[in-house]
Amino acid sequence: MKNHTNKDKVLIKTNNILSILFNIKSSGRISPSDLVEETEKLQRSDAKLVSNLMRVNHAGEVAAQGLYIGHAILAKTEDQKKMMLKMASEEKDHLDWCEQRILELNGRPSIFNPLWFSGSIAIGMLSSMSNDKNALSFIEETEKQVAEHLESHIKKIPITDNKTHSILKKMKSDEEQHGKTANNHGASELPKNIKKIMGITANIMKFISYRI
Repeated sequence: MKNHTNKDKVLIKTNNILSILFNIKSSGRISPSDLVEETEKLQRSDAKLVSNLMRVNHAGEVAAQGLYIGHAILAKTEDQKKMMLKMASEEKDHLDWCEQRILELNGRPSIFNPLWFSGSIAIGMLSSMSNDKNALSFIEETEKQVAEHLESHIKKIPITDNKTHSILKKMKSDEEQHGKTANNHGASELPKNIKKIMGITANIMKFISYRI
């Protein structure tokens, strides 16, 4: 077996990071909204509201991509890496579904998405530096907060908007499953101060993404 120099190790790790960054593909699931008839056209004010809310959700999915990529980059085992990439692939579905709905409503994604993406990669890597269980704990809490956020949006969406409702309900179900998966693989309870910081950070992203 070849003994790698420090330079070799850096090049191998860099190649691994680039491979992960540029090879996340969706799992291929169609949008739930494609299976739903739009029985009533939204009024302009309602369409604007839904577009803004979906921009927030789209930004959240951009951040989720970064988070799972960051976890995968520093995963300590191949199984952990594969699990993170599988979840990232499912989150890519959500990203595509949200973008499709935004465009249908003549909206646009947040201009700050590159910031959410790069920042989340850094957070994912930081939470994975010591061991895989820390990453799992972070994921479980993140998905719990995301599911609660999606439930709040489901209540805000006009009841006649069946397409958006179908997307958010499926996303919420997936996020809850991701949280359960993390728990089943050894996630532990995060300290309350960490949870609070996560919530504050998410609220800042939501506030900005709703408007820009």
